[in-house]
Amino acid sequence: MAKRRVFVAIIAVVLGSLTVTGAAFATEVRGGEPATGVRGVEPTTEVRGERDGRDHRAFCERLESKIQHLRAALGRLEALEEKIERAIASGTLTEEQLVRARHALAKIERVSEALEEQLERAVEIYREQCQR
Repeated sequence: MAKRRVFVAIIAVVLGSLTVTGAAFATEVRGGEPATGVRGVEPTTEVRGERDGRDHRAFCERLESKIQHLRAALGRLEALEEKIERAIASGTLTEEQLVRARHALAKIERVSEALEEQLERAVEIYREQCQR
């Protein structure tokens, strides 16, 4: 049951990260307009001029928050990986537990790699868009 909770938590972190990335990318692609805007309807120039600055700041804040969350998730995964490695090194695990632990390590490594790629991309976008 605990393994299932850990797995569900990892999946939730990954899906949440993808959601934030999609929202940030959608805002970026639309030139600062929220993704919920109506297509074909252009806001007036006054509103557009006011919104661009706020939307860009909001985009940068969301992206910075996403970067922090990704780093925290990677830290948690590294801690979990170290805990499993210590359990394996202790030699107290049964064969079945050892197989499960190795399987969990492989899964954690795959998720970590995916999160690291997302983090690199988010940092790259942040540098391009928010540090001008």
